[in-house]
Amino acid sequence: MTDGACCNSVIDTAPMLSEWRCRNAPFDGQAHNPGLRSSCTPQHHRGHFVIRTILVATTAVLAIASCGSGGAGSSGNATSSATASAPKASAPKDLGTVVKSGFGQSDEYVWVTAVVHNNSTYVGQTVTVNFNVLDAAGKLLKSGSQVESFTQPSADHIVGTQVDLAPGEKAAKVEATLDVEAAGAFSDKPFPKLPVSKVAISKSEYGGQEASFELSNPTDQPLKDVRLAIACSDAAGNIVGGGSEFPELVPAAGKIKIDASVMTSGTPVECAVYTGSLGLNADDASSATAPAAPTGTAEAAFKVWVDLFEKKDWKAQYATLVSAQRGVISEKQYLDCRKSEQVPDLKWSKVLSVTDAGTITIPGTKAKLPATKVSAHVTTSGMNVPVDAHMLVEDGAWKWSMTQENVDGCRS
Repeated sequence: MTDGACCNSVIDTAPMLSEWRCRNAPFDGQAHNPGLRSSCTPQHHRGHFVIRTILVATTAVLAIASCGSGGAGSSGNATSSATASAPKASAPKDLGTVVKSGFGQSDEYVWVTAVVHNNSTYVGQTVTVNFNVLDAAGKLLKSGSQVESFTQPSADHIVGTQVDLAPGEKAAKVEATLDVEAAGAFSDKPFPKLPVSKVAISKSEYGGQEASFELSNPTDQPLKDVRLAIACSDAAGNIVGGGSEFPELVPAAGKIKIDASVMTSGTPVECAVYTGSLGLNADDASSATAPAAPTGTAEAAFKVWVDLFEKKDWKAQYATLVSAQRGVISEKQYLDCRKSEQVPDLKWSKVLSVTDAGTITIPGTKAKLPATKVSAHVTTSGMNVPVDAHMLVEDGAWKWSMTQENVDGCRS
C-alpha cells in the first residue's frame, strides 16, 4: 500500500470487525502494520466481533457453554410443561443409575437434565449422559451429551446441558442413557458437602425463571470454581428444566448468594441444587479428574474461523459459537447481523503465539471459563494484520465467543 493511499473499503481485523477509513496521519489502529505510513482509524459498529474461547474440563464439569444467563436462562416465553421420560438403564447397575430425567424449553433452546446415582463408595469415575430429545410423534430432534465425574459416594448427582433445536421444533420428552467408566482420578475422599438454603424461584429480569439461594462453605479453606447443577421440578416431581452456575470463590467458613437463571417449561414448584468440584478447590486438588484434551489445537480452530469468514459461511460459523451465547443469540439473529454489514476479504496468514489467557467471563452470560489466546496474522486489503482470538473448549471441541458489544447489537 503506497504512502497516502486511501482505504475506503471495509476491512476486518478477523474477529474484530471494524470499519476503517483512510486518514493521512500516523497509524493508530488496532491492526498495526509497522510498514504502513498512512492510516485507517476504526469506526466501530454493531458488526464488531471478538473471538474468545473456553477451556472446560470435560470429564469433571458441566460444559457451560450452556451456563449463565446465556445457557440456562435465555429469555423468551417458555413452552408448555414437559413430560419426564423413563430413563434407559444402559449403564452397569454396579457403577451408576439414572434415577430420572427431564427437560425445560424456551423457544428453540432446551435444557436437558438427568439425576444420576453413584452406586459406589468412591468418586472420580468418568460419567457420560447422552440425551435424545424427541417430539410428540417420537421423532428424534436432537442429541446432546454431557461428561462429568462423581464427586460424592453413594449419592445422587445432577447432570445437565443445553441442546438447541431448529426454530419451531417442540420437545415432548427426553431419553437419557448413562455410561460410567472405571477411569479417572479415583479417591475415597469426596468433595466437601456444601449446605444450600431453600431455593426461592422468581421471574428474572429477562423474562425467564431465576433460582436464588445461599451457598455455604463449612471448611476452613476457600473453594474456587465450584460447579452448581440445578434441576427444577413440577408438583408431580417431574423434571421441567434446570441450569448451572460456577461461582468463582466461596470464602472459607463463609457463604455467598446465588441468583441463577434456569430454563424451564412453565413455573416449577421447587429446584434442587447439586454442588461439585471443578478440581480447583484449595484443599483437595489431588482428587480432581484431569481435563479431557480437546480435538485439534486452538490455533487450528481459529484458522477454521478465519476460513469460514473468508467463505462468508455464517451458518457454519454460528455452529462453532459457544453454546452459552447461542442461548442468548439465535442463529437467525446472528445471520441477520452478518448479512446487514459489508465484510472484506480475509485470508489466514500465520500464527504468531499461543498463550494461556486465564479464566474469562463469556460476554452476555455469567459463565466463567479458562481461555487460550491465539495471536495470528491475517491478510486483508493487501496488508498483514495482527489479530487476537480467545479460544474455548466445549464438549471436546474448540469454540469462540462474541464481545458484549456484539451480543447487545445482535439482540437489539
